[in-house]
Amino acid sequence: MTASATRAVVVALCVLAGLGAGVAHAARLEDLQLPPGARVGLVSLLDAEVTHFHAARQVQGSFLKTYPLAWSTEAMLSDALRAGLTRLGVTAVPVRASEALLRAREDCFLNANLAKGLPKECGPPYAQLAFQEHLDALIVLGPGLNDGTHAGGTRRKDLPEYLRGWCVVTGEEGASTPTLLNLTELLLIGAPPSGPVLAAREWGGAATGKWVGFTAPADLKALPDQQLDQLRPLYQAMLEGQGGTLLGHLKVAR
Repeated sequence: MTASATRAVVVALCVLAGLGAGVAHAARLEDLQLPPGARVGLVSLLDAEVTHFHAARQVQGSFLKTYPLAWSTEAMLSDALRAGLTRLGVTAVPVRASEALLRAREDCFLNANLAKGLPKECGPPYAQLAFQEHLDALIVLGPGLNDGTHAGGTRRKDLPEYLRGWCVVTGEEGASTPTLLNLTELLLIGAPPSGPVLAAREWGGAATGKWVGFTAPADLKALPDQQLDQLRPLYQAMLEGQGGTLLGHLKVAR
């Protein structure tokens, strides 16, 4: 057996051992160090949908409705990060989320306290995906909640904690245009053979946007598709800002 073949077998055994043990580190977050040309997988676990919450003065007048969108969150994530990763000298690799990762989304995002690192049960799906796609790291986009665990001090106390993902808020007192919320988590995860490590997380809800130019339709409970499409470039810009901050924690050797 050649030296390179031996190394490949050793790496494979290390990864599989990590899968079996359910290893995932929850150490203090540190910037991720990668070599030039490293492969960084881009994975979206965010559903293509936007939730409209109308905050009426009287509680009975408030309502919530979620709209499916024709956008690809995978493509939007790639568009937001590809140029920045290229400037750093690494390779962006769009990757579809595995079935195992999709099944673990609730535990790995919505129910997770990511400030403490990756939950141990989330290690195997990340490790498996990284091994199968020959990745050195992953950047993963997923939904978060308007609660203290995700938002911390940026939680909107005037809005329900169950709001998640991309949201449009109308009816706020003193607001002439709808507010856009980006209740998402963007994670930078290293993928060494010893097991996945959370290097950085960027909470999208720390910043809000405005739907400038919005005109209320005849029925506020039925936003037309054409009007919803106006939101894509606005959320794209928010995602690009979120991604740019996250990439500040990725260091590439020169």
